[in-house]
Amino acid sequence: MISVRKSFFVLILAVLALCITQASADTTVPLEPVSGSVVFNGNYIVVTPGTLSEHQELLSALGTTQEQAQADWTARGVLAQAWTADRSICVEITAVQDDEAKQYYDLDQQSSKVRAEYRSMHLKDVRYNNEIYDVKTADWKLQAKGGRFLILKYKALRNGVFRWGYERKTVRNGYTVSLDYQVLTDRALRETDARALNVIANTVTFEKMGEAITETSAMVHFTEEPPTETNSDTFTVSGNAVPGAHVIAVLMRMSSSNVVRLETDANKKGDFKIKVRLPEEGVWVLSMTFDVGETTVAEHAFQATTYSKSLLPVVLDQPIPEEIGSDELVISGVTSKAVTVQCIVDNGTSNYTKQIRTNGSGRFNFKVPTSINGTYQIVLAFAKKGLNDRRFSYTATRVVSEADIQKRVRDEAIKPAYSVLTAKLAGYTGKTMTYNVYITEVTQLGEEWIIRAAMKNSAKGYSNPIVIVAGENPGFTIGSQHRFYGTCTGAYQIQSEEGSDGLPSFDLLFWE
Repeated sequence: MISVRKSFFVLILAVLALCITQASADTTVPLEPVSGSVVFNGNYIVVTPGTLSEHQELLSALGTTQEQAQADWTARGVLAQAWTADRSICVEITAVQDDEAKQYYDLDQQSSKVRAEYRSMHLKDVRYNNEIYDVKTADWKLQAKGGRFLILKYKALRNGVFRWGYERKTVRNGYTVSLDYQVLTDRALRETDARALNVIANTVTFEKMGEAITETSAMVHFTEEPPTETNSDTFTVSGNAVPGAHVIAVLMRMSSSNVVRLETDANKKGDFKIKVRLPEEGVWVLSMTFDVGETTVAEHAFQATTYSKSLLPVVLDQPIPEEIGSDELVISGVTSKAVTVQCIVDNGTSNYTKQIRTNGSGRFNFKVPTSINGTYQIVLAFAKKGLNDRRFSYTATRVVSEADIQKRVRDEAIKPAYSVLTAKLAGYTGKTMTYNVYITEVTQLGEEWIIRAAMKNSAKGYSNPIVIVAGENPGFTIGSQHRFYGTCTGAYQIQSEEGSDGLPSFDLLFWE
């Protein structure tokens, strides 16, 4: 009998041990298009395209369906998402063949100069520094198995709210690979976040794909490209390729069979430069090939170049959007030097007009306020003596969403100490404020709800009382703690046996 009980006890321990092992087991996610893998430990709930159907609760919490998530993941190249149990952290793995992947192919095989330019691009380029995504720092790190990754610290707009994140990013085997550590709560990044992502990044491995990543097939990196518009018949194309590669440039006019062929060789460091002269005005297309021996290792075709002696060239950094998504629209780009540039914007209720003269760089930049809902008529005018004036007109719509309004409130909200608030209450009237408070009483008065709350709760009871006036019952339990945003309305008179007390009062904007 004792032997049977002992055997049963041993069996129970074995089952428990197996459950614990399974609960904390690592999950290996194949990086299929890149030929590699990444490993997550048991602290994460790992979701892949093939297991989306098993995570209906998560999809429901995110406000999406399996079909919508599948379509989104396919479009963005998502290979996996790893979530913490409380859904405060999501680590998203993507692999895409974007322009950077085509240009760099494999950053581990590029020169230190090229990698430096790749890093600098993430700090300066408008693709990574705009109103919805802003890179704060970028540094290289050699991971344990996967080679060099760029470490990005950024702030991004997610569901109408700005959140912090870390990203490990590289280009390998013709794909841009990203490990995006997203903090989904309203807090700053911590050192523990950086360490957690580093643990994951150290598990990444890549397999070489035969000749595809050998030195002779590394992608070309261009430092100077043909202009899309020009009034000069000469420009330079330069960059870095395979050392000693033979470079052939072919220039063709789109409306004729006129062909110009130019050749040079990359030096021992792989640097090359070709000076291109356009024979006549028109629209031209330049293509380049790079040969090592009898093998063509790379080919590239540029956007068309429009050449006219009287043309005033204008290139925007990014197109004017049809829908404006923030309180400020940045309009920037490059033209010639000494150009008078005027920006005129009318939204029906206010006007913005500014005129500048470009310096030697030819750059221009306008920051247009767009906090008001409505349709914005935008005009850009360019003028320079001896060249044809140019004028561009755009129409853009600004719709301020509830998320936009709440973000603005969060940015404006202040939080003076209770003693300061009560002492200078009249001066704070009309100001937007935010506090964490304990609910002490909720009563209805006509069509309004009078919510009494306290800023402090100790063994002696509640203290620092305030009054919040709301349009509906919040449904909170007495004693529960909540953050509110509201407009200070001065003193609210509370009648008691001792007399009348004037408490700081607020009109509720929203709870958080």
